[in-house]
Amino acid sequence: MLSSPIINWALRAFQFLFGIVILGLSVTLIRGHHWGDFPSSLGFSVFVAGVTILASIIGFCATWVSFLEGIVGLAIDVLIALINIAGGIVLAIKLKGVKCSDTDDLSNAFKLAENDLFNGGWMKIKGKMYAWVASQYGDNGNKIRDVILGHCRESQAAMVFMFLAAALLIVSGLLAFLRKRKGY
Repeated sequence: MLSSPIINWALRAFQFLFGIVILGLSVTLIRGHHWGDFPSSLGFSVFVAGVTILASIIGFCATWVSFLEGIVGLAIDVLIALINIAGGIVLAIKLKGVKCSDTDDLSNAFKLAENDLFNGGWMKIKGKMYAWVASQYGDNGNKIRDVILGHCRESQAAMVFMFLAAALLIVSGLLAFLRKRKGY
């Protein structure tokens, strides 16, 4: 699809790597959710990772399968870039502008503690809602902070890798378009 198979392989290798990183971070966040249904944004993140990995494999195959070159490969790259952008936006919205390192700010601390991506889920106990992380670690404020901040950083990293994968796919698509336009 691109002018050089080496460039294509390098781009696809990074795309594959980004997909694996997104998958690992998303699965880690899902495993950290213990009460209630896990947020649908995490399920979507796993989907984004899966299609990114699949598209990287298809991109590798484009070196040998002429059907996957040209407009078909370009369409796949654009579609997967849009899916990654959508996934990044969904996580950005769910993060609600929190800072993953500033727990001195009470407003930010409450946003962190109340975010279901970070706190392990909610359960009603004796008429009151409790976050899993608070019930699990009780009075150990340092452990609660570490768990919540860790999940926050994982969420931010997944979001960033989605945007990086989208940028990589846009570059790949642009190179394919320019090659097709020049006719070689």
